[in-house]
Amino acid sequence: MTKDMHRSPHDHPGTGDEDLLEVLIVDDDDVDREKLSRMLHRTAWNVHVEEAASRCEALELIRNPDSRFDIVFLDFGLSDGDGRELLPAIREELDPDCPIIAVTGHGSAEIAADSIKQGMTEFLTKRMLSAENVAASIKEGIAWRQDRKAVRQAEAELTHKSLHDPLTDLPNRTLFFDRLTQACARARRSGDSFAVVMVDLDRFKEINDSLGHAAGDVVLQTVARRLRSHLREVDTVARLGGDEFAIILESVATVDAATAMGEKINQLIEQPVLHDNRVLYVGASLGMALCPQLSFSPTALLSAADSAMYKAKAGVEKTCVARSQELQDPDELDHKGLLEELAEAIAAREIQWHWQPKIDLLHARVTGFEALVRWVPHDSGDVSPEQLIRVVEQSPLIEPFTILCLDTVLGQFATVHEAWPDTSISINVSARMLERPSFVENVLRSISMHQINPERVILELTETALIAHPAQARRVVEKLHQEGVRLSIDDFGAGFTSFGYLRDFTIDEIKIDRSFISRCTQSTFDQSLITSLVVLCNSLGISLVAEGIEDESVRALLVSLGCPFGQGYGISRPLPFDHLQSWMVKWNSSPHSLPAYSPESRLQ
Repeated sequence: MTKDMHRSPHDHPGTGDEDLLEVLIVDDDDVDREKLSRMLHRTAWNVHVEEAASRCEALELIRNPDSRFDIVFLDFGLSDGDGRELLPAIREELDPDCPIIAVTGHGSAEIAADSIKQGMTEFLTKRMLSAENVAASIKEGIAWRQDRKAVRQAEAELTHKSLHDPLTDLPNRTLFFDRLTQACARARRSGDSFAVVMVDLDRFKEINDSLGHAAGDVVLQTVARRLRSHLREVDTVARLGGDEFAIILESVATVDAATAMGEKINQLIEQPVLHDNRVLYVGASLGMALCPQLSFSPTALLSAADSAMYKAKAGVEKTCVARSQELQDPDELDHKGLLEELAEAIAAREIQWHWQPKIDLLHARVTGFEALVRWVPHDSGDVSPEQLIRVVEQSPLIEPFTILCLDTVLGQFATVHEAWPDTSISINVSARMLERPSFVENVLRSISMHQINPERVILELTETALIAHPAQARRVVEKLHQEGVRLSIDDFGAGFTSFGYLRDFTIDEIKIDRSFISRCTQSTFDQSLITSLVVLCNSLGISLVAEGIEDESVRALLVSLGCPFGQGYGISRPLPFDHLQSWMVKWNSSPHSLPAYSPESRLQ
């Protein structure tokens, strides 16, 4: 291992750390390293060069906690292996945004393209090496790093916005439910206890109505600040909407401890709030539910805490702790009887899938359909599609159910794909299917059997499916992508939104969760979120679809924000496949011009 003598910023008058470019050269040829080092020192940058003559030496430098490299020049043919094998270490252990420039004696267009695909930012051949193209590569690498930094910052800001309440900056309902789910999982594994608290402010409506929303906002911000500053860092405080807050209190194991914490929270909230030379008074009603005493189910705990909160609101005590006999899980079904009937329905092919059209919002052109499951059991009462999916995902029926879905939906699409050549079909896939070895084979077999172009098939996954098992999900997604099958992220923003998978997975489409679309005409935050996603998707070449469009005014707003595609009841409810042909004829023969919509009409 060789290196230039280390030079501090003081060795270069007028420069600071930010002006010193730290460069790593990895090459087993002493002459080539020396040649490249001289070229680097002839550039306009103030450089400090470290050299490694092998993969082993390079790894030692990369893993040194004191190392910081702004750019890496990497040869492929090293004495102890392929230099490209260093890419994961550089990205994961050194800097994910470090520019890596390939410098190799084996140059071809194919090798260059493969290098860029693997994560190199530039490809140079040694015989064409010059101070000029080295300098140009550095300039491109620095610009690339700055672009990556800007994208990461935008990702972080957008992620924060999507998971936090814009008024109080507390976690919103989505993030709260995600943390509650994690707390339940921990409790199930380790037995750790915690309390879920639902908080509803008293007299808040009177303040809002008599003094205006500005006074109400001050009250909400003050309550949020007090709760956040007086509770522990391990606890979670969220605003669910309106004057409703929710809290997760870790390590609260008994009714007495929960009641004592509830009294302290009430005392915090009841302290007067000063606004515009007025003293405002609010109180609160608290409902609490304990885990694991009541349940490990997030839905059941929230429901129990909510019911207890309403009892507190109606009674004398301002804090009410839910008892076990009061627990009701709204998702509870007779799973055993339902599964038996469902198995028979799958065997008899009695399950249906309704089709919901997706359109180009500006021109009202139908671009595809989403297949949505529908089933009415004979003996198990009403079962919603959401309940059905939850039951199927937790049962051995998940694989035969998915195979039936693929065969039924693709078989139907095969009868219309030539008549509607510019359309695609979207099929929802459970995260559990990504773990099945035969999943990719089943998808491709069904596509081939029905003679459908794979590029017209879109598989919809939730964010959770990608985040829960990223390595396995990546392998499955890449295999399907190689065959032309496209991937869509469903309910984007409803789960723990992460933008990392937009880099790590080949994603063709994002579907904005309907909760953001339903409020977009009244919420500047939701409008900003949609605009940000439009910019992000345009830059990444990803289609953006809005779910839950209820009327033409929402469609017009989405068009003004730049959102290209959408679906929802305002366009069409999900239809039995037999009704689809007549709907298409009627839709294509009717005008669908947008109402006048000016920027001035948007919320400011």
